[in-house]
Amino acid sequence: ISIFIIISIIMSIIAIFCGTYININNIFNLATNDAYIIWQIRVPRIITAFIIGGFLSISGLVFQSIFKNPIATPYTLGIASGASMGAAIFFAINIPFIPYFIGSVSFAILGATFVITFVYIIGIKKYYINTYTILLAGVAVSFFCSAIIMFMQYFSDPINAYKITKYMMGNLSTANIEYLMYITPISITAYMIIYLLHKELDIISINNEIAQSKGVNIKNIIYILYFTISIGLAVIISLFGPIGFIGMIIPHITRKLVYNSNQILIPIAFLLGGSFLVLCDTIARIIISPTDLPVAIITSLIGAPFFIYLIKNMKKD
Repeated sequence: ISIFIIISIIMSIIAIFCGTYININNIFNLATNDAYIIWQIRVPRIITAFIIGGFLSISGLVFQSIFKNPIATPYTLGIASGASMGAAIFFAINIPFIPYFIGSVSFAILGATFVITFVYIIGIKKYYINTYTILLAGVAVSFFCSAIIMFMQYFSDPINAYKITKYMMGNLSTANIEYLMYITPISITAYMIIYLLHKELDIISINNEIAQSKGVNIKNIIYILYFTISIGLAVIISLFGPIGFIGMIIPHITRKLVYNSNQILIPIAFLLGGSFLVLCDTIARIIISPTDLPVAIITSLIGAPFFIYLIKNMKKD
C-alpha cells in the first residue's frame, strides 16, 4: 500500500506540470497567472480525477465480488445509464428556475434510484437475492436508459442536444474546488462503508452458502453496498458524465498484483484507479492542447481492448 501511495503522489505531481508551460518560480506567488492555473485549475482537477477514478475502481471491485462476474460494474448494472438518463432529461427540459448543479445532481440521483430500485426488486427473492437476475436486468435497463437519452437528444433543440452529447462523453474540464467539496465527503463515506465490510465481501465472493453458514446476512450486505455505490456514482456522473471501463480494468489488474483479500484489494484498487484516471486525464489535456479531449474517450480506447482480452481469456477457461 505504501508503494502505491508513493506512486500515486509522484504521478499526481508530474500531472500538475504537464500541459501549458508553467514558471515554477511563480507557483507560490498567488498574484500570478501561473499560481492561479496550478492551484485553482490543475490541482482541483487532478484531485477530482483521483477521487473519481478510485471510487469507480472500488465500485467495480465490489460488484465483481458480489456477482462473481468479471464484467459486473456500475455500468453493466445500469446504474450509470440511469444517472446519465436523469441528467440528460434535465438538460432537455431546461427548467430555468432550477440551478444547473442542483438540477443535474437531483435528476441524476432520481434516475439512478429508479434503476437500482427496479433492478433490485426484480432480483430480490423472499430469502435471498438472485445476483444473476440482477445482472441481466441491469443490462436490459441500461439499453432502455440509452434509448431515452437518444430520444431526448433527437427532440431537443440544437443547444440542449449539444449539451447532452458533450455531457455523455465524460469530461473533467469542469472540475473545480466547489465540485471537489461535494464529491470528497460522499466518496470518503462510501469508501469507509465498503472497507468496513471487507470481511463479508471476502466470504460472499467465495460462495453464498458459505457466507450464510458463517452468519453473513447476504441480503443486507448487498443492499447496503448496492445503494451506497449507486448514490455516490449518481453524484459523480451528474457532474462529469459517464466515464467507463475503470471499474472493469483496475479490479482485474489489482487482483493480479496482490492476493485476493479485500482488506488489501480495496485500498490498492482505489489508489490504482485514481492514478489511472489522473494519467488518462493528463493525456486528454495535452494530446490536442490547448483543447481538452473528453477523458472518457481515453479510458474507452484503453478499456475496450482490455475487455476483448478479458472475453478471450474467459473463453479459454
